[in-house]
Amino acid sequence: MIELNGIQLDKISAVPLYEQLRKALLEAITSGKLSAGTKLPTEEELCAQFGISRPVARQAYNMLIEEGFVERMRGRGTFVRSPDTRGRFLNKQLSFAAEMGVLNLEHRTEVLRAEWVSYTPELFARLKLERGDRCYHLVRMRYVSGKPFVLVENYVPESVFPGIDAYDFAQRSLYDVFETVYHERIIKSRRVLMAQTANVEFANLFGVHRGSPVLYVENVVMDQNDRPIDLSKEYLDGVTQKFEFEVVNQ
Repeated sequence: MIELNGIQLDKISAVPLYEQLRKALLEAITSGKLSAGTKLPTEEELCAQFGISRPVARQAYNMLIEEGFVERMRGRGTFVRSPDTRGRFLNKQLSFAAEMGVLNLEHRTEVLRAEWVSYTPELFARLKLERGDRCYHLVRMRYVSGKPFVLVENYVPESVFPGIDAYDFAQRSLYDVFETVYHERIIKSRRVLMAQTANVEFANLFGVHRGSPVLYVENVVMDQNDRPIDLSKEYLDGVTQKFEFEVVNQ
């Protein structure tokens, strides 16, 4: 059993014991004292070491599991979770399927919503659309290796892609349809990264607490005529995801 040296719980503090234990374990993980793959004590061992009840130990672990820092493996125990090492290509404009192909990862897509939306000042200004135009609003959940990976929204102009709603985007790549059906080539995009917090929908989809950190990536995609053809919004788990890209001086 790993001895969690240096952790002390104050039983007369107003802070609940499970929260004290969660914070202490989290600090040990994020500081590197407990490295990825480390097997943690069982709930019974925590109870014996700190003189706490089983529900206190279980709640502390459950919160760390929900937050993505530890994972419970059936029949093996509870382990410090490895940070997600899947790269995200910020310097390339790839479809999700193409990106997962490069990384050789199993993936699937679920369509949550698909609808036509009419004039919205900010949206139409970003896509340089007229008031009478419509956009196809597509909301999809992406899974990689069976786990939630990214929630993505796309806004696609009907004036550029008439009949785009006829395609099954749980099975087909949106960008592949752009190029093979509509002959629209993706040349570049303007990309913004921001920090947000999880709303109710994100929290439910990813199994995290409302208010947990979220990585938000927004793209305005341009075609061969320097025309905006897609506004996408991606939401990723801010605890387990990371981005990898190269910066080269010319």
